[in-house]
Amino acid sequence: MKKLKEKIKLIVEKTDTGFSCYSENYPIFTTGKTIPELFENLYEAANLYGEEDRIEITHADMQFEIDF
Repeated sequence: MKKLKEKIKLIVEKTDTGFSCYSENYPIFTTGKTIPELFENLYEAANLYGEEDRIEITHADMQFEIDF
């Protein structure tokens, strides 16, 4: 498995139904009713993005920006 060269910056926002998270530089985005659900969905979405190029994305590869 390959590693990312830079961290993925992700923006977390509060919505009417919970939370959303997206990256401006990568096609990674998801939603969740709670923060734990959002993070679970996010790690799944990030690894689906990296799957084709065999890139393993870990917690350390992500940088969060909270926009409440």
